[in-house]
Amino acid sequence: MPLMPWDKTLDIGVAAMNDEHHDLLDIMNELYDAHTAGKHGASINALVAKLGAACTEHFAHEEAYMQRVGYPGFDGHKMLHVKLLTRYGEFAGQIRSAGGEANDEFFHFLKFWLNSHIKGVDTKYAAHAVGVSR
Repeated sequence: MPLMPWDKTLDIGVAAMNDEHHDLLDIMNELYDAHTAGKHGASINALVAKLGAACTEHFAHEEAYMQRVGYPGFDGHKMLHVKLLTRYGEFAGQIRSAGGEANDEFFHFLKFWLNSHIKGVDTKYAAHAVGVSR
């Protein structure tokens, strides 16, 4: 069972960002499935690293997109990315220190972050981009 399924409420109307959001969700679900299957150690640590790298890359793409469309909330959005990556790094360190054991708090963070960030923050730059292109 996935941590969180993709659904149309996560569609922000920007195809490239939707594709990357979907990819992030796929990695999150892969990590959650491995955890619920009882995996730990190197396999969990590798998936945590994979997700962290994908998040970092996605945030860079998203920030470049926001700059291209002249999104006025860029600075605040970028600060949220910094905070999310910092918190993610803290969780990743805890998981490594625990020998590749993830916990429910980590998965709650992932689910809350993806859901609230896309629906509450990313939709704003997407709405701005639609207004710019008209």
